[in-house]
Amino acid sequence: MTDFNLSRFQAIIFDLDSTLVDTKRYPLKASEWTLSRCVPEPTAVLESYVRELLRTYYSDIDKILKGAPYRSPYDIVRGAIQISLKSLGVKVSRSFLDESTEFFKRLHVELAMTYPGVESLLERLKTKGMKMGVITNSFDGHVQAIVEKLGLSRFFDVLVESADVKAYKPMPEPFEHALQGLNTKPVDTLYVGDEYYADVVGAWRVGMKSVWANVRGHSLEESLAKYGSETAPVLVVNSVSELAAFL
Repeated sequence: MTDFNLSRFQAIIFDLDSTLVDTKRYPLKASEWTLSRCVPEPTAVLESYVRELLRTYYSDIDKILKGAPYRSPYDIVRGAIQISLKSLGVKVSRSFLDESTEFFKRLHVELAMTYPGVESLLERLKTKGMKMGVITNSFDGHVQAIVEKLGLSRFFDVLVESADVKAYKPMPEPFEHALQGLNTKPVDTLYVGDEYYADVVGAWRVGMKSVWANVRGHSLEESLAKYGSETAPVLVVNSVSELAAFL
């Protein structure tokens, strides 16, 4: 992989959360807020609540990937909060569910931070004339809100979220929509993301090469065994900032 160079591509599309932007704090903070208002000892149940929240969220996304009707990220998160509270024996009002989901959604933007080295990388890519875009499965309107908040919007030619195409990565629609916006072919476009299935496999399915930002230290061998060696990324990095070495 030492001969890999970003200049061979006309465009690069990035995932948002855990790739360009650190948003790992908000689910925990939002969960703490919710539990503090409806259970006597929130700290004691926080871990099991968050585990159930994430399990339900990804399970509902998976149902859509398998053919269930599209549901918005907001609706999925709201449902996950309700089910996770129910698993603790807690029933809450619709208004409280709405309030908790809105707080969860608000923290996604408020606590978002650019990873070190990302802005300088994007600056160098832009200077070299690279077209760039972002695809996210997150809340409607949040990709625009976050890149504007962090001063990154000037770098991107296209921003795509699930609501735009009523589909979630790794479904082909988000990738195809971004490619159309960039006016580039899959073979000339690189995709960079942190989730192997949603990002790497999704990009492979539409004919794009990918870089896996393996921020959680997962096993490449296990991912290849699960999804097939043909899905292999052209490069694996621990953080997106490492791509600067391949300019």
